[in-house]
Amino acid sequence: MSAQVLWLRLGEEYQLEIFDDLYKDLLAQIGKKYTTTESKDAGAVKSLLSSPSLKVVLVPDGGLSLGKFTALQIQLARFVKAGGILIFCCLFSNFTTPPNADRLYQNFDMPWKYGDYHRSTFYLSQKAKTVFGTARAATLEREYSMKAVHIKDATVNSKVYVPLEQSRVQSMVFPPSAVDQSQSPAVWTKCGEGSLGYIGDVNNEEGTRKLLMVMLGKSRLARQWHRQE
Repeated sequence: MSAQVLWLRLGEEYQLEIFDDLYKDLLAQIGKKYTTTESKDAGAVKSLLSSPSLKVVLVPDGGLSLGKFTALQIQLARFVKAGGILIFCCLFSNFTTPPNADRLYQNFDMPWKYGDYHRSTFYLSQKAKTVFGTARAATLEREYSMKAVHIKDATVNSKVYVPLEQSRVQSMVFPPSAVDQSQSPAVWTKCGEGSLGYIGDVNNEEGTRKLLMVMLGKSRLARQWHRQE
């Protein structure tokens, strides 16, 4: 069977090594549910995107955000707008930069901006049931602490996890200051006929793994598999 999920790994070798070390369990978990493939070659991605079986592209490092991959960014935006899913996850937020990330989001016609970076406790948005459905939203952590790069300028309806008034920066160095409630560490939004996801957690928290699996479950093929189980 052709791949349904593509791991697009364009980062430097050290990023690939860190990913392989930290995310072995996640790779195995996703591999049990979906037929996956990976590509470390930008030139090979175009043919992969043309496969009708491919539903989801996962971007787990910062490589794609580099300016030399602008043409590929635009190809991926077309894939999403035609009905595909793309999720920025895992080490992506750790290994991109504000200028590179902002340009990347612009190529998907997203108003997002690279936001704050800190640890805090975040809470499942009331919009999550609408976004993912009641059953899938029930599998997500209602609240959990994560260290994350946030997204600025996401719409209210697209924020999956949000800080609340009681949220404070959790740090051994900085004081427990209030968190900007306009930003979000996890976002899911429509993009043309498809969807774009972002998870800014940098530490592979259990709640984050659950969220990624729920995002993957939004693909039409995944829903078909669930009905057959």
